[in-house]
Amino acid sequence: MTTKNLTTDLKKNKHLIYSFLASNYHLRCRDIILKGNVNCLIIYIDGITDKDCIEEHIIAPLLFKIDTKLGNISSLAYYISKRYISINSTEISKEVKHICERLKKGQTIVLFDNEDNAIICDTFKDSFRKVSDAKIEENIRGAKSAFVENIKINISMIQEKLINNNLRIEKYVFGKENNIEGALIYLEGVIDNKILTKLKSKLKSVKANYIPDTGMLMQYMEKHPYSVFPQYKTVEKPDKAVSDIIQGKAIIIIDGCSYAVTLPVVFIEFFQAFEDYSNKIVLANFDRFIRLLALIIILLASPLYLVLISYNIDLIPQDLIYIISESRKDIPLPPFIEILLMEIVIEFLREGGLRLPSMVGQTLSIVGGIILGQAAINSGFVSPTTLVVISVTVICTFLIPNYEMSLTIRLCRFFILILAQLLGLFGIMIGLFAIIAHLISLESLGVPYFSPLAPVRYNDLQDTLVRGRLKDIGRVPKSFRRRKRRN
Repeated sequence: MTTKNLTTDLKKNKHLIYSFLASNYHLRCRDIILKGNVNCLIIYIDGITDKDCIEEHIIAPLLFKIDTKLGNISSLAYYISKRYISINSTEISKEVKHICERLKKGQTIVLFDNEDNAIICDTFKDSFRKVSDAKIEENIRGAKSAFVENIKINISMIQEKLINNNLRIEKYVFGKENNIEGALIYLEGVIDNKILTKLKSKLKSVKANYIPDTGMLMQYMEKHPYSVFPQYKTVEKPDKAVSDIIQGKAIIIIDGCSYAVTLPVVFIEFFQAFEDYSNKIVLANFDRFIRLLALIIILLASPLYLVLISYNIDLIPQDLIYIISESRKDIPLPPFIEILLMEIVIEFLREGGLRLPSMVGQTLSIVGGIILGQAAINSGFVSPTTLVVISVTVICTFLIPNYEMSLTIRLCRFFILILAQLLGLFGIMIGLFAIIAHLISLESLGVPYFSPLAPVRYNDLQDTLVRGRLKDIGRVPKSFRRRKRRN
C-alpha cells in the first residue's frame, strides 16, 4: 500500500486532507495571505483544539511578525516553524495519513502554497479533570493524588516520583478504530528480561477494533481467560505504581483511563495494603492477620454454618443449639435456600449501590440492608442467626484491599456453599482444595501465581502473610528477580 504525500498545490493538499476526514463537520479551515503574497492554510478540528493558542501563537505571528519576503525561501515550512511559530512542540511532515491522525488528536496543521511539507502544531485543548484524590484506594498515610484520564499527566506523575536514569517509557497504539495511545513503563536492569520480552510480545500481538481502557486490553493478553482470579492488578495511585516498578514489575497506562495495571502479579499481594509499609511492624502484621481472618470468614462462614445445622449438628455446643433452634422455628425455607437467597439479595444491594450516584448508592446499601433484614426477620422468612452470619460475611468483604480480588472471593464463596450443600464438610474440603490447586496452576507472565508459597521462595516469605523488618525485605522479590543459570 503506497503512502500518500502532500503536493506543492495548496488546493490539492486541502482536498487530500478532507478526503481522509470526510463528513467531519467540526473541521475548520482558515485562509491567510503572508508577506510576499504567499497563500497559507490553517486546518484544525473545532472542539478539541485551543483556539486562543492558535490565534496567539500561529495566526498572529504569521500575519504581523513576518518581516521578510517568503517567496525565495526553499524550505518554507522549516523556516516558518523555527522562526515564527511560538509553540513549544512542532513537527514537519508530508505524509497525509500521519497529518490526519494528528488532526484527530487536537493538533493544528499549517500548509503553504508551493510547499509539500506541513507544520504540525500541538494545540490540544486539555479538557480532562485535574489531579484529585483517589476514590477507591483511599489511604491514611502517603500521597492522596490519583491518576486522571490524560496519559501525559499520568506519565509525568510517575516521572516526578521516580527520578531514575533507568526508567523506560515505551509508547504503543491500541485499537484499529480508536487508535488509543498507551505506554509501557519499567525500570531497565530491574525487571526480568524474559518477563519484559513476553510482555512486549503480548502487547504487540493485541488485535482489537476498540480498546477503551486497560481492563479490556488485559483480556486480550491473559493466558487463563476463564480463571476468575485477576491476573493483573489495577493501580489508581502513582505512588503505588512507582512501588511496583521498583519491585521489578511493569506498568501499563492507556490514554482516557484513570487507572494503570501492574504485571506480573502474585496472589498474596492482593491482600497487602500500601499502609502496611508505613505502619510499625506489629501494627502492620495485625492488619494483615485481620485481612487473612476476613478471607477465611468470607469463604467458610456461610458453608460451615450450613453444614453444622444440616449435617453435623452434634458438633455445635448445646447452648448454641438451643439458640439456633429457637431462631429457626417456623422458618419455611430449607437452610441452603435461605442462605443462598440472602447472599443473592446482598449482591443485588451491592451492585445497585455501585450503579447509582455515590450518595444515593450509599443510602440504598445502608437503608436497604436494614429494611430488608428487619422485614425478613419480622415476616419469619429468615432466621436471625442466618442474618448475623451473612452480615458478618458482608462486612469482611470490605477488608480486601483490591476490588477485583474481592469480587473473586465473593464468587468462590458461592462455589463452596453449593459443594457444602451437596457433600457436607467433605464438600468444603474439596472446594478449598480445588481453589488452591487452581491457584498453584496459574501464572502471570511466567511467574507462578501462588509464589512465594508455591513454589516456596524463602527470602520472599518475609513479606507475605506477615511483614518482616523493612531492611530485611528484598528490594526486588525473588519471584520477579532475574535468575542466573548454574553452569
